[in-house]
Amino acid sequence: MAISSLRIQNLDFLSRHYGMMMRVESKRQIARKLQPLLAPGERIFQLPGSELLLVLKGPEPEARLSHIVSTLNHKKFSWNNQALDLEFGASWGGYRGIESELHPMLGQLSWLSEQAGAARRVLPLDAAQEQISDQTSEQVRLLAKIKQALNERGLVLYAQPIRDASGEGYYEILSRMRCGNTIITPDRFIPLIAQFNLSQRFDMQVLEKLFSSLNHHQGQHFSVNLLPYTLMQKDSAAQIIALFKRYNLSAEAITIEVTEEQAFSDVETSMHNIQLLRDFGCGIAIDDFGTGYANYERLKSLQADILKIDGCFVRDIETDPLDAIMVKSIIEMAKVKKMKVVAEYVETPEQREKLLELGVDYLQGDLVGKPLPLSELRA
Repeated sequence: MAISSLRIQNLDFLSRHYGMMMRVESKRQIARKLQPLLAPGERIFQLPGSELLLVLKGPEPEARLSHIVSTLNHKKFSWNNQALDLEFGASWGGYRGIESELHPMLGQLSWLSEQAGAARRVLPLDAAQEQISDQTSEQVRLLAKIKQALNERGLVLYAQPIRDASGEGYYEILSRMRCGNTIITPDRFIPLIAQFNLSQRFDMQVLEKLFSSLNHHQGQHFSVNLLPYTLMQKDSAAQIIALFKRYNLSAEAITIEVTEEQAFSDVETSMHNIQLLRDFGCGIAIDDFGTGYANYERLKSLQADILKIDGCFVRDIETDPLDAIMVKSIIEMAKVKKMKVVAEYVETPEQREKLLELGVDYLQGDLVGKPLPLSELRA
């Protein structure tokens, strides 16, 4: 028997543009197209993220997988009448039926399938066993540290200033994890939190830690980013509202930041949670605006208070006329909708002056102020 991790290499990228339902439907389409290629008794299992698990019982698994990957790479897929160019790769290994070997093997196959997906080919497990073991062992250790940090409530909150031209404004809350003497940064823990369904638990701890400290920061306003999977849980808004009530806080003190994907999502649960929070009195900010799949038609129906322009439009704002035109058009649309505009990743005085000239309301970035521990923030 052979087990294979089939990876859709660009599914994460596409789902950031088209939303989570595109990911779900694409994996269903793939499973339907795979079924005729499998022998009786062979199975397909859905996994979180960008992978499907195949259990193969027939001979020559590598040759068969090469045929499967080649076939899928030439198949047509679509979402809402939009063609999708999906890219596939696969890893595989022989399974002896020993249960204690299964979970380590799945982790190794998942890591190897990333390499296979990048090359759009099939890679066998045995050929890279030592390297894979090192990589997966590191991931397992990191996941254990993340879970320990959550169990011990070892979150460290930082605050980064967001300021207008006069220096007035508010702070965005950023998080680190502490496990013993180790500090884990978001680029390391966020992917694993999302992969292992820890998003809601993490976000609720961030909010509770922030709310419990707000008596030391009377009159301050903060924004907090929620992870996509948090808002896909039916009870998320209710839990957040209950936290406000437990700490006797005004909702007006907090802005909830959501991604462009969440704001324009067709996922009913996400939209319902966002609306509940807005109805309760929280401000809603759209983070990293311009990097997703928004268009002007969608913008017309957008219900939010703040747009945060992604740094990719800010980096060359002084020298690239197209960036300036894009930023100006976003600002003009936001003004009609009575929304404030924040420009992210502002690093130079020249960027600052250009953005203020274009009409940006608030600036965020190293020029304005680097993140500092919330505990050091003056009331």
